[in-house]
Amino acid sequence: MFPRVNYIGNKNKIVDWIISGIPSDVHTVIDGFAGGGSVAYSLKENGYSVIANDILYSSFVVNKALIENDEEIIDIDELGAADNYSISNKVSKRLEFLAEKLYFPSEVEELAKLISYAEENLTGYKYWMFLALLRRAMIRKLPYSRMNLNWENIVKLRDEQYSYAKYGRKRAYHNNSFISHMLDALDEYNLAVFKTKSNIIVEQLDIVQLLEKYPTGDLLYLDPPYPGTMNNYDGFYGAFDLMFDKKNSHINLTSQKDFLDQMHLILKNAQNGYKYAMISLNNSIKPSFTEFSEMISHFGKVSIFDKKHNYQVSGSDTKQKNIELLALIEFDKNTLNKEFLTR
Repeated sequence: MFPRVNYIGNKNKIVDWIISGIPSDVHTVIDGFAGGGSVAYSLKENGYSVIANDILYSSFVVNKALIENDEEIIDIDELGAADNYSISNKVSKRLEFLAEKLYFPSEVEELAKLISYAEENLTGYKYWMFLALLRRAMIRKLPYSRMNLNWENIVKLRDEQYSYAKYGRKRAYHNNSFISHMLDALDEYNLAVFKTKSNIIVEQLDIVQLLEKYPTGDLLYLDPPYPGTMNNYDGFYGAFDLMFDKKNSHINLTSQKDFLDQMHLILKNAQNGYKYAMISLNNSIKPSFTEFSEMISHFGKVSIFDKKHNYQVSGSDTKQKNIELLALIEFDKNTLNKEFLTR
């Protein structure tokens, strides 16, 4: 079972339904926006060869640790050694921006200690496992599991008495140490590592760069950050990328004005080299589902599947009732690549 990765928007609850829609002649899947890796992990479990890509380094480390990695685990003694390690001045300076922005100064010191240990002592998949656990701990300590709250709200929401008065529980886990959160998740993450005979590759590329590097494949799976949804993943997790100087530029798919043009570009780049594209979306997307369907119909035969899916925003008492949609395009290579105009 895939471990809880505290990643907003993950498809863990409906991943079996997604996998069931893959045509029988598909053996290799390129996951262009892999996020926390729920779909890519399930693809690995089901014996597919997978290229799991996401532009965020925070996603890249999770996917390196739990999808590409099929052998290495972290020992509890290694976490103990990290908890007593000396801070590197280089790392300390790199993390200065986090103090009283996301964490208290003493917590930033703990982070610097843990990262210093990892960068000076760990290599290969042990390093990625360590960073994946650290990333989980960082998110676990933040209200709403996001890195885009302002400091005033973080301090208020981490006050256990305030939390108890407002939510009926103290949420003390926000104030636990990073290392304690890593230890809590250690067994779960280690147990998630398994061997496969399939070929697994993890990348951190812009989607256009990805298709340039891998111009052919059986199926391209896309779950992009749609306009009109909780799509600010740079804001949610970008601080992690900045900590390691791994923030990369990418095309913007969050603009309603440009979304259809950008998606058309992605599909056009895939059309000649891939058999299929599979796209996850829901009934709340903007532009509308009708507009989106019209655009993708230019690329070949389109089949649409639907499933009810409740998605609860962290901290909210109400669930948003969505219809999860899955569009399968069987590319027609004889279709002329005419320019697509949204206006």
